[in-house]
Amino acid sequence: MTHPSPTYTLVQLTDLHIVADGEELPSGVDTAGVLADALRAVEDAAISPAALVLTGDLTENGRPAQYRRLRSIVEPVATRLGTPLVYAAGNHDDRAALREHLLDEPPSDDPLDHSVRVGDLRIAVLDSTISGHGHGALTPEQLDRLRAELAEPAPAGTVLALHHPPLPSAAPLAASIPLLRRDELAAAVAGTDVRLVLAGHTHVVSAGTLGGVPVWSGGPLATVLDPFAPGAALRGLATPSVSRIDLFPNDLITTSVPIGARCVSDVPAATMEPAIAAFHSAWTG
Repeated sequence: MTHPSPTYTLVQLTDLHIVADGEELPSGVDTAGVLADALRAVEDAAISPAALVLTGDLTENGRPAQYRRLRSIVEPVATRLGTPLVYAAGNHDDRAALREHLLDEPPSDDPLDHSVRVGDLRIAVLDSTISGHGHGALTPEQLDRLRAELAEPAPAGTVLALHHPPLPSAAPLAASIPLLRRDELAAAVAGTDVRLVLAGHTHVVSAGTLGGVPVWSGGPLATVLDPFAPGAALRGLATPSVSRIDLFPNDLITTSVPIGARCVSDVPAATMEPAIAAFHSAWTG
């Protein structure tokens, strides 16, 4: 039996909040350890990611040593997978330090906007950060450049990645530091080949639409915010996840994959394949 296979699979990691050796987050979460576990899970999976997309808040404070530690963890895995790394900046990041210590580029405070082609798929990255602030926005110049790029469709379409999701949020803290004027981004992507908008920032797994385009805000590797915390209360959860994005010629699916969850069953593929085939034949004849 054959199953439809995705044309491209992306893995999104977001809100890593990596600290340097000897530093510790107030939550006590070992984000470097969680990142290593997440990447190990990706390597162990029977997939070949077209790209690893890291959508911001790569580090906790934007310090050089934090970027160097992040690099030492992710680059060996990307090399083994033969997979490009695609970075977006978040409000906890420092553009100059990111460029110098993660990308080997000259330090600059210019927005980290760029595009990556993986086969026929375009991944367009926008820098939604505003220096010194938690909320985000896109400048008219950024939107003009995006419109100019999208004027020429990519054969397999475009995935747009940025840190601040163009969505409201169920978490009060995240809702207080949103992407401003998201209607302007909606107008820029309307009628284009953008198939999906990928974001992070909110520390809550969320999905919605922007002018009819699906939006996915992936779960963080650092602390998750509990949307059921009463009122404006802030409740952090140690439930990290990564996101798997499967793109088919005419469809797509985003899947949240927990990291470090307790396994309660593990049935081998050789046992499952006949059962799946039987279910499949029941509706295909």
